[in-house]
Amino acid sequence: MVTNDTPTAPRDRLPPLNALRNFEAVARRGSFAAAAADLHVTHWAVGKQIRLLEDWFGVPLFERQARGVVLTDEGAALLHDVSHAFDRLAAGAGRLGHRDAVRRVSGIVRVNAMPSFALCWLLPRLCDFQARYPDIDVRVTTTSRKLRYVGDAFDVGVRSGSEEGAGVVSRPLMPDQRLPACSPALLRRSPVHSVDDLRHHTLLHSTTTRTAWAQWLQGAGAADLRPARHAEYDHTYLQLAAAVEGLGVTLASLPLIERDLAAGRLVCPIAAPAWRALDYTLVVNADRAEDGAVSAFERWITGMAGQASGSSDAFQRS
Repeated sequence: MVTNDTPTAPRDRLPPLNALRNFEAVARRGSFAAAAADLHVTHWAVGKQIRLLEDWFGVPLFERQARGVVLTDEGAALLHDVSHAFDRLAAGAGRLGHRDAVRRVSGIVRVNAMPSFALCWLLPRLCDFQARYPDIDVRVTTTSRKLRYVGDAFDVGVRSGSEEGAGVVSRPLMPDQRLPACSPALLRRSPVHSVDDLRHHTLLHSTTTRTAWAQWLQGAGAADLRPARHAEYDHTYLQLAAAVEGLGVTLASLPLIERDLAAGRLVCPIAAPAWRALDYTLVVNADRAEDGAVSAFERWITGMAGQASGSSDAFQRS
């Protein structure tokens, strides 16, 4: 017997679930007619369900306009909760109903990523993919070159910024926001309370991020700031490792230092501005896009990126 001691709301306080399904469809499509087509019912039936839900809550959920409907403030708040609830139901159903089918997916996925992304973001999460898809062999290679120069020697790639061209399908994976980061020990020696305090520190760079500090300082209104010194490293992951060791302050990509922030190896002493670099981009070899193993990896990495970009922990000021 399974028990759950977590307090739950009485079931009789739940709104009509079919009406919620109709509400989500109308909110997503922006019209009753489009929602009706999705749900394979009539326009009248959708309208009836929305009226039922509005009567249940006692507030209007949509504003009717000439070319469709828009959510009221109450409707927008409800959509946020309903969407999360439906997402959780879908995820649970997927795990329960397709667990065996997922495990039967097999094959090879050749992943080509930038070295720092592979080391700091992908590899720490790859065990999750292997647990979900034990029969898929993921082979990771690294380079920062444009994927058009890699040819067809990859199935899935991750790059900074868009990759366009024949034979590839490219779309944003997650945002790359950057903040100054350093070790707690460094702050104990020389605190950083404001941008101006950076003049007492060494600013860390890598060969691929030489202009990043200048752009961030300009956005912070301190374009003329002169630090105590500069130090440059061959790779971004060396730059981040130097920051962990207390050798200076780095302008860090927040997705890449998520584990270091959580473990307390790095902190972000200045909470703003968060400089937006080029998005991390997912690039799929069009010839392999329909392969089951490649599709599984694409879905997985997209889901993991969504969790990372939705987390607020990395933006917390220590």
